[in-house]
Amino acid sequence: MISEPLVSVITPVYNREKYLEECITSILNQTYQNFEFIIVDDKSTDNTLDIIKSYALQDPRIKLLENSKNVGATLSFNSGLDFCKGKYVARMDSDDISLPKRLIKQVEIFESWQDLEALGTGAILINQNGSEITRKQFPSDYKKIKNILNTGVPVFDPSVMMRTNFLKENKGFDNRLAPADDYHLWLTLFKQKKIISNINNYLIKYRLHDSNLSKLESKNQLQKTFLALQIYKSEYSTNEFFSKKIPIVSTELEQLIIQYWNGSETNLEGSKKILKEYFKNKTNSSNAYNAKILPILKGLIKKKDLIFFWYLFKFLLMKVLR
Repeated sequence: MISEPLVSVITPVYNREKYLEECITSILNQTYQNFEFIIVDDKSTDNTLDIIKSYALQDPRIKLLENSKNVGATLSFNSGLDFCKGKYVARMDSDDISLPKRLIKQVEIFESWQDLEALGTGAILINQNGSEITRKQFPSDYKKIKNILNTGVPVFDPSVMMRTNFLKENKGFDNRLAPADDYHLWLTLFKQKKIISNINNYLIKYRLHDSNLSKLESKNQLQKTFLALQIYKSEYSTNEFFSKKIPIVSTELEQLIIQYWNGSETNLEGSKKILKEYFKNKTNSSNAYNAKILPILKGLIKKKDLIFFWYLFKFLLMKVLR
């Protein structure tokens, strides 16, 4: 009798023939081997499907699901979740690379920590050719993670492993919040008083390139990020929030960030414009303004890994408010 896999690795994929073989190989070469690898093809139009089929013939742990039409990464992941059998679910993006000890290190922590629901790792950021750009690590401390949630994700999303039961109870990632559905899930975890943590090891390589979702849909992602925060701060669950048709309110600052912020490509002039536009009609430096804008700007700047910009923003902010 064949035992059920302990881990289900789920990878939605659409037109990733350039990077997919490295992704698949990195999972098959894990030191931990008790897993199933569910790859969901989202109606690719390049050679992606043939690559998956070729690997599936060589390794029975690969389970191929084919969408009848293109539905996007969120719904593709959720279809893999419906199919999976593992106690834990590991996210894996189709253009990234998992280092050999990723799964074993995450499984060991989950097996010894019953209250843990989601666990991320550090990430090595690489360019489209595979060369290292920088490294990124999130804290494991609960209070620090909670503070990060006010401005962004507290884990490196493609590195996360989660308990399958929690994901299925919440019906996976919520497509109504895509492409900020991951951020919405971490907020939901905290709202339900669940535990998120991170391993202090770099266990994935995250590839930066022109077709990253966060780059293609940056404005839509920001809009959904602010909506996710509004739901989190409300007294309602996500379903209650939508069923009650509560008005979606964007503040002046949020609208300016959506208009001018372009992720890591935002230059100094664009950043200064957000500040100048917001404070154009302000004539005093009330604590309320400071309390509102500083955490948001600080969070945005940290995501660029350019900490000195934070001090520059603070200086500019004080100059504008004088």
